[in-house]
Order: sequence, then C-alpha cells, then structure tokens
Amino acid sequence: MHFRSLRTFVTVLAGACLAVAVMILTVYAVVTNSQAQERSNHVTEQMIQEGAKRRLYAEAAYQAEKIQLQLGQALGVAKSLADVNTLMGMESAQGVSQLDLNRQEVMNVIRQFMTTNPEITDAYIGWEPNAFGSDAPFAGASVPGHSPDGRFMPLWYRDENDSLQVMPQGADIIESDTLQPNGLRQGEYYLCPKETLAPCITDPAAYEVENKTVMLTSFNAPIVVNGEFMGSAGVDLSVDSLQATLGEANRALYDGAGEMALIASRGGVVAYTQEAVALGEPMAKTLQPALQERVTQAQQGNIVFETDSRQGMAELYWPFTIAGVGKPWVLMIRLPESAVLAGLHGLQEQMQSQRQADMLGMSLMGLIIAGLGLLAAWWVGGSIARPLRQLAERMRDIASGNGDLTKRLPVHGRNESATLAIQFNAFADKINNVLLDVRESSDSVRVAASEIAMGSQDLSSRTETAATNLQETSASMEQLTSTVEHTAASSREANQLSLSASEVASQGGEVVSRVVHTMDEIDASSRQIAEIVSVMDGIAFQTNLLALNASVEAARAGEQGRGFAVVAGEVRQLASRSAQAARQIKELIGTSTTRIQAGAELVQAAGKTMDEIVASVARVTGVLGEISAATKEQSQGIGQVNQAVAELDHMTQQNAAMVEESSAAADRLKEQSLRLSEVVGAFFLMERDAPGRETTPAERLSQQPG
Repeated sequence: MHFRSLRTFVTVLAGACLAVAVMILTVYAVVTNSQAQERSNHVTEQMIQEGAKRRLYAEAAYQAEKIQLQLGQALGVAKSLADVNTLMGMESAQGVSQLDLNRQEVMNVIRQFMTTNPEITDAYIGWEPNAFGSDAPFAGASVPGHSPDGRFMPLWYRDENDSLQVMPQGADIIESDTLQPNGLRQGEYYLCPKETLAPCITDPAAYEVENKTVMLTSFNAPIVVNGEFMGSAGVDLSVDSLQATLGEANRALYDGAGEMALIASRGGVVAYTQEAVALGEPMAKTLQPALQERVTQAQQGNIVFETDSRQGMAELYWPFTIAGVGKPWVLMIRLPESAVLAGLHGLQEQMQSQRQADMLGMSLMGLIIAGLGLLAAWWVGGSIARPLRQLAERMRDIASGNGDLTKRLPVHGRNESATLAIQFNAFADKINNVLLDVRESSDSVRVAASEIAMGSQDLSSRTETAATNLQETSASMEQLTSTVEHTAASSREANQLSLSASEVASQGGEVVSRVVHTMDEIDASSRQIAEIVSVMDGIAFQTNLLALNASVEAARAGEQGRGFAVVAGEVRQLASRSAQAARQIKELIGTSTTRIQAGAELVQAAGKTMDEIVASVARVTGVLGEISAATKEQSQGIGQVNQAVAELDHMTQQNAAMVEESSAAADRLKEQSLRLSEVVGAFFLMERDAPGRETTPAERLSQQPG
C-alpha cells in the first residue's frame, strides 16, 4: 500500500500498531484469565472429587460398621442359643450336666431371646434325631415345637399382631439339598453349620412363615458336644430393615443422587436402593458385568474405588465381615459425578458470565485507547512531515535540470532541514568528483581492453596449433594401445592353453602312476597263483605215490584186491593228468609274469616321461605368465600416458575456450567503457582545474578520444 502523505502513513502505522497492541493485550488477558480459570476449575474439581472420595470412604465405613453391628448382634444371639444348648450336653468332672433343662425350658429360653431382641424376626433350634434324649415320647402333632416323629426343632416367630408364636420347623426343609433360585440349598441354614461345625450366615432367601413368604437372612451356629454335631441354633433377620437403613443413608448422601447395594458373601443381593424387587436374587441377575467384576474383587478383601468416565460415575466397593464369619460382604456405593460437581458447575457458570463482562469492558477500554493514540499519531505525523515536505520541494527544483551537479542547496539555520541541505551539498560534491574520476578511468580502460583483445587473439592461434598437435599424438597413442592390448590378449590365451596342457599332462601322469600300481598288483597275484600251482603239483605227486602204494598192496592181496587195484590205477592216471596240467599252468603263469614285468617297466618309463613333460609344460606356463604380466603392465603404462595426453588435450581445449572468452570480455569491456564515457558526459560537472567554469555535455563529448 502506498501513501501520498507521510503524515497519513505515520498515523495509519501508529494506529495499526496501537490496535494490534490493544488486541494482543486483550487476547492475552482473556487467554490468561481463561487458563487461570481452567487451572482453578481443575484444582477445585480435584479437591471436590477427593473430598467426595473421602466422604464416600467415611460413609461406607460408617454404614459397614452399622451393618456389622446389626448383623453381628443377630449372629451373637444365634451363638448364645447354641452355647446354652451345648452346655446341656456337656458334663462336669463329676459326670453332672453343666446345665440341666428340659425341652419346654429350652423353648422358654428361645422365647426370652425373642423378647429381648425385638429386631429379630424369628429364632429356632434344630436338634439331630434323638440327640436331645429320646424323641419317641414327643411324637405326635399336638406337641408344640416338635416334628410329627418327635424331633425337637422349635421355631419362635412374630405374628401379624407382633405376638410370639411357636411352630416346628419343616422336617422336609431343614435338611433339603434342593437348590433355590438364589443358588443356595433350601436347608442351607442347617446344613452349613452341620458340615463346617462353624457359624454360618446365609444369603437372603424366601421362607414360608404362617403361609406368608418372607425374605430372611439366617444366622446360625452349631451345637457341638465333644466334637460331635448335635444340632444348630439360629435367628432370622428380615432384610427390610437393611433395605430401610441403606435407603436412609442414600438419601442423606447428596440428596439421594446415587445408589447403594449390599451384596452377601455368596453374591446374593441383601439390599438395593434402586431395585427392591431384586432382593434375594443373585447379583448376576441384577448388576451389570462390570459391577459384578468389581464386587468379586472386593470380596477378595480389597477396597475398590473406580471412576467410570463413560457413565460419569464414582464407585466404591467396601468389603467387611460379620464377626469374622465367612467371606466378606460388600457395600456398593455409586454416585454420579454431576451430583458431586453440581456446586462447582454453578460457580463456573457465574465466573463465565463475569469473564464475558470483563472481556467487553477490556474491549471498550482498548477502543478508547486506540482512538486517543490515533489523534496523537496524527499530530506527530504532521510535525515530522512539514520540514520533509519543504525539503522535497527544494530538491525537486534542483532535479528539474539536465543532470546539473553544479547547483547547491542554500543552508539556513541549524535544524534538521539545514543538516539535510549541508549533507546534500556534500553528497553533490562527492558525486561530482566520482564522475570526474570515472570519466578519466573509462579512457584508460578502453585502451587496456584493446591491448587485451589483441593479445588474446595471438594466444588463441597458438593454442589452436598446440591442440592440433596433441590430437595427432593422442591418435598415435591409441593405435599403440590397441597393438599392446592385442599382444596381451594373445599372451593370456597362450597362457590359458599352457595351463590346460599342464593340467592334461598332470592327469596323464596320475593315470600312468595308477597303471604302474595296477601292474605291480597283477605281478603279485601271478606269483601267488604260481605258488598255488606248485602246491597242486605237489598234491598230484603225493596222490600218484599213494595210488602206486595202493596198487602194490592190491597186487599182494591177490584176487580180493583186484577191484581196488583198478581204482588205484584210475587215481594214478588222474594224478598224472593233474600234475601235467599244473605244470602247464605254471609255465603259462611264468610267461605271463615275465610279460607283466616287462609291461611294468615300460609303464614306469612312460610315467617318468610324463613327469618330464609336466615339468616342461609348467616352465612354459610360467614364462607365458611373465610375458602376460609384462604385457599387462605395458598396456597399463600406455593407458596412463594416453589418459595424460587426453587430459592435456582437454586442458588445451579449455585454454582455447578461456582465451576466446577473454577476447570477448575485452571487447565487451571496451564497449562498456565507451558507454560509461557517454553516460558521464551527460552530466554538468565542475572541472578540478577551473572551479568556476562549467563544461557542457557537447564539449565533453567532443574532447573524448576517437
């Protein structure tokens, strides 16, 4: 953007800077305030969440202790009933029972426990058959607290009028293994202490009392006498009281925004503020899989605290045991984060409104400051532009001439305008002297350029002659290189042939050696055959002697030995023929042995000859190898010489090109010096020898040399 007035430029620039500065400060203040608010919100939110976590922990600990106390009291009643019945089966050192009560007195004890513990729904004792004496006298439906077969199992309960009534427990239920919907056996309250000989707490289950279904949690203790199970005592506690306890606690915690649940040791839902109909059901039917997993973790004895960011829930799972009996129960508390942070969100909305009002106020203040700054910039711009405008008018008067450097500006006063006039006059003097020097130097440059051009042309002709000679030399070296390479190739080929001949001769020598070895083996075999034949000849001779002796003996025997004489004669003839054949074989083997020895001598002579041939071929191969190596070195040397000649030719070509470029540069330098003289001649200058005299451009042009 271009401005016709410096005052306008200064005003716009200063205004823009002020506007940018105000905007930056405003944005910085807003961003800083926003970041500080975010940090404050984050810290506040963390503090509130930490406070909520501590409150959840405290609430869980308080409610767990309260439930432990309530359930522990019920378990204590069951243990007391069991202890009373145990004392009746124990005897002192004198063999006297430590507590002697009959069945009616025991029922009165149970009734008394019900009276003193009004929170208990019912209390009961179940003895093993005939464990409390003989059951036969009490058989019959008219005996209270006994089964039809007389088994002692009274159960005291409260009716609709809160009066205490007694009834026998169901004989088909007390030891039933039938599984209920909650996964527990129907007689779990009796079977568990019987099997473990330890107190048991069962999960809530539905039981029939006075034709009415009641959800009860049973607390049972075994009656053990001398290590033998005699029965069990227990009490039932309605889960309605626990449901009411958790409901009241949940309403007191953030106005009931969350939810609480009590999970028994085996996963049964004892109390749940969200779904009262789920009481007694397994948690698998009531809780989500993620919640079930966290309850399972807590049942290992670990406190589990989780924050579910997707649902915006804070969850606490608090494990506790009832008087140290069985696995831990778990108190679950789930609280929406929105309820915890409700106060913070309201505060944040108020602070957001205040921040918007602050932003509007800062924006208005920035606009006011920017307006005042523009007025100040307009006044300052006028003060700066006024003397510059006066100076520009004077310089336009000076510049209106035809490159006249003889005029000077007048100097008035000592302000910035006078300083500019002084500096302008000094600048004009300096330029005048520089142009005079340039005019004189341009003449010298033109003469030097002419001399350089002539020298370059002479050097160019000599360089072309040297380049021609080098090209001829390079061609001769290439022919010599081709001849040497052909010779080297022939030497390598002869060397390869001699190596092949040496290998063939070596192979022939090896074959001859193997033939000599084979001939030696044949000679040894022939001698062995000759020895065998000699043995056969001896055997034939002995056989002949034996046959002769046999004939003599046969002749002595007369007529009885005639047949034997005929056989002996035949044997003698065979022995004679065998001896004759052995002699013939021996003669043939002797002849063969002689010939084999002669052949072996000839083969040995051939082997020596082959060794001499191999040695001769090896010497020829060595000589050819030396010739090939020497030819290779000669070829490499000629190649290096040829490369050096090529490089010298290339350098000569480069020199020729540089000479041509130098000549062209000299011509251009001459042209530029003429142009420079014309340009300088266009100015009116003060001559050094005549300060008062002015020269015109026409006069300076006429004074320049041709």
